[in-house]
Amino acid sequence: MITPEHGRRLDEKEWAPCIDMMLSSDHVVLTTHMNSDGDGLGSEVALARVLKSLGKNVSIINPTEVPGNYSFLEDIETIAVFDEQQEDQIELLSLADLVILLDANLSERMGGIWNHVSFARELGKLQVLCIDHHLDPEDFADLMICETYASSTGELVYDLLNAFESHLGKKVLSPEVARGLYVAVMTDTGSFRFPKTTPYVYSLAGDLVAKGADPNELYDRVYNSLKPQALKLLGMALTAIRLLDGDRISWLFISQDMLKETGSKLFDTDLIIKYLLSVSAVRIALLLVEMPDGRTKVSLRSRGEVYVNRIAKKYGGGGHKNAAGCLLPYASEKAIRIMLADVRDYLEDIEVVNK
Repeated sequence: MITPEHGRRLDEKEWAPCIDMMLSSDHVVLTTHMNSDGDGLGSEVALARVLKSLGKNVSIINPTEVPGNYSFLEDIETIAVFDEQQEDQIELLSLADLVILLDANLSERMGGIWNHVSFARELGKLQVLCIDHHLDPEDFADLMICETYASSTGELVYDLLNAFESHLGKKVLSPEVARGLYVAVMTDTGSFRFPKTTPYVYSLAGDLVAKGADPNELYDRVYNSLKPQALKLLGMALTAIRLLDGDRISWLFISQDMLKETGSKLFDTDLIIKYLLSVSAVRIALLLVEMPDGRTKVSLRSRGEVYVNRIAKKYGGGGHKNAAGCLLPYASEKAIRIMLADVRDYLEDIEVVNK
């Protein structure tokens, strides 16, 4: 696995195994993690369009539905939500000779898709390629491009497509591809303000704008397209935020009853967590969401040198240093108790180390 230092790019030689794998495949299935976001979706639609232009049979099958604020992306309507009862989806997975997982580096993040991919792979035909930028990758793919220096998976796909252009001797970065990649990079850098927003990321964004991405339109489409239901949930959530330990910890629990009362969906909760970090004293923010099956989805955010991915990893999750998540097999009351205890213990430990 190649792990170059922060801020550099993989060159064409380093991308060559990935390019060879794609060019030698006929039937390609793209997927991303459960509860997809702008980075995974933007990278998917961009790469899918390029592979189709090269004559490949390409399908996108995701483990969960697409959040509504990304419905404007090109070809997004062609994305299938995985359902084991849908024979056509199972057939696509069985026919594929390459599955590409984008923006995740754990097989379980593919949900029920992984069982079918794993089975097809055992038969000897299917290969799995993973392109991601998160910490602590699982060694499950035939080829893993997991580069933690990158701001986003979109940044990596941009570099991959530039290597493609050099390899093929022709342009593949169309305006539609540029739009998908711009959304990927914009959303995973927090609109170009998170720590990994290097000078290179700004130059990359400028190139995507030059190739047809409209920053004003894309920002507006992603962030200013809340449905009334999501706004109602936000209003209810803001009154329920709790601050603990001298405002060092903020947390919020969203129940199924809150989702039903407001008519909102699980992906609407992703817009809320940024408010938990809006108090300057907060070091760790914790959003817990009750799932329909009684488990609890946990999202963590932090500031500075506070590695919340270490907390998430304890429960089979992962992510970035300052943004991570996991799914606890516990009902809400137990999940809240466990996570608050872990967050407090972690903050106490790093304070002792820093003294």
